[in-house]
Amino acid sequence: MENNENKSGIKKLNEKSFMPVIWLTLLAVVIWIICPLVHLSKVWRIGLVFFIFNSFIAYEIGHLITLRKASKWWILLFPAVFAIAVLIHFARYNLLLCIVYLCFELFGLWRDEFYREKK
Repeated sequence: MENNENKSGIKKLNEKSFMPVIWLTLLAVVIWIICPLVHLSKVWRIGLVFFIFNSFIAYEIGHLITLRKASKWWILLFPAVFAIAVLIHFARYNLLLCIVYLCFELFGLWRDEFYREKK
């Protein structure tokens, strides 16, 4: 049996409610870095990665915040990291996607409240 003293640093961190948000954000950053390295064209990168993949990641982040009962402030991490990436590397008009990702995160937060029937 493993007790708390023998747990590694990563296992201790993964017990925190906010860690899935950080892991998903890091996954998105890795995908942003890999795309130019595999010579994915700009159109495909914007379409697949920025619109489809990142929107899904943002939705999942919102849903995980609800499931793990993490602080609602964690919804700002992914858009903030994306905004920093845009300021460093991408075109400035991509900053609009920060708002899109924030909206998808809110959809994830409110996932179970959209079609709730009133009794």
